[in-house]
Amino acid sequence: MKALATALLVLVAACGEGRVILNVDVLSFLSSSDSTTAYNVPGGIPQADSTVSQLFILPPGLGKSSVDDVTATGAAVIENTAGSGSILFDVFFAKTQGSLFTGTPYLTTGSVTIPGPDTLQLLPPTTVSVADTVFNTDSLWVGIRARLGTNAGPNMTGQLRLTTLGVRVVVQEKVF
Repeated sequence: MKALATALLVLVAACGEGRVILNVDVLSFLSSSDSTTAYNVPGGIPQADSTVSQLFILPPGLGKSSVDDVTATGAAVIENTAGSGSILFDVFFAKTQGSLFTGTPYLTTGSVTIPGPDTLQLLPPTTVSVADTVFNTDSLWVGIRARLGTNAGPNMTGQLRLTTLGVRVVVQEKVF
């Protein structure tokens, strides 16, 4: 967590009118086991979830600032080696870990059909609501969910690899 706070301080760039811009490469703070997930789901299972969550601590004082704009960018690749079905890839943000996967995801692919062995790019939208108070906090939870559903038949196996996850937050500075 100390490395994250230090990295955030390095990434803070001041601009006119007392605004602070935070550009955070969220993916770089996830372990390789969190950013790449192998799956082996039996055929005929309507829903199997795989989730990862991480707490981010913002530099002191920024939780008192008001958020002007938030943009999140995410992308993933699914490398399916056997079976068929569907995947739903979501990214969530929340003030508490308990509420992380309960609301509407900020980034989502929608349901993507996996016809069989194949490699598919999953590219969710990149714009997040500018009026959400979840970003007006000293700490923020980020959660990633892959929801797999399989067709009847052989197990669906492969891996999901997160390739990009970044957040750009513009705040009206009120550090003191």
